[in-house]
Amino acid sequence: MGIRILIVDDEPAARALIRHFLQTVAEIDHIAEASGVNEGLEYLRLHQIELVFLDVEMQDGTGFDLLDQADNLEFQVVFTTSHDEFAIKAFRYNALDYLLKPIDPDEFKEAIQKISTNKKLPFSRKQIEGLLSTNSDKKFERITLATSNGLVFTQTDNISHIESYGNYTFVYLASSERHLVSRNLKEFEEMLPQPPFFRTHQSYIVNTEFVKQVTTSESDVAIMKNGLSVPIARRKKDAFLDLLKKV
Repeated sequence: MGIRILIVDDEPAARALIRHFLQTVAEIDHIAEASGVNEGLEYLRLHQIELVFLDVEMQDGTGFDLLDQADNLEFQVVFTTSHDEFAIKAFRYNALDYLLKPIDPDEFKEAIQKISTNKKLPFSRKQIEGLLSTNSDKKFERITLATSNGLVFTQTDNISHIESYGNYTFVYLASSERHLVSRNLKEFEEMLPQPPFFRTHQSYIVNTEFVKQVTTSESDVAIMKNGLSVPIARRKKDAFLDLLKKV
């Protein structure tokens, strides 16, 4: 792999574990450590770093603070966190990599392999801006969709519906534009607010704000405002209709 790495964490044991994992799974040119936000910022100002393992909660601030204050973001980031539900949701909304503490060796190896095979930065300035905005206002109003053609940034309420496609999904926007996203339907179901989102079928999630009508003549189908049709499972029908009455 041959890259320069900085580990930012206020727990010496956590830094030591990441260093150990790195030395067993990758070829590293340089590994440095920082015990907090201020020390990490100072090191980044003085040295060229390609990858930062960044803890979320530290004694002198958060990983969000470090990114907000960094002079540039010309490095890759893998966040580490101890089951911080808000942070995890924020990472997922902004399609950013993270590892849960205690770090699993296999998950760590997978993260390193993903980075080593990615020839370009796996995040953009907009992703970080989205993460910082989410952390500031505590709202999940914007989402980053990771597609084979790059990153798509949109408002959550601009999603019309989502269709399962194996381990991937097609995300349809209000304009009928669709994107193949490397995330399965279950992940979207866990992330998106309910309501207005509702899983009508094992293969579909709809935004009830975009439902134009429901037909029940031959089969139960939701007709979306963009003209597309989404099936409704029989066992989901009553709950779905009840929700639509409240929209």
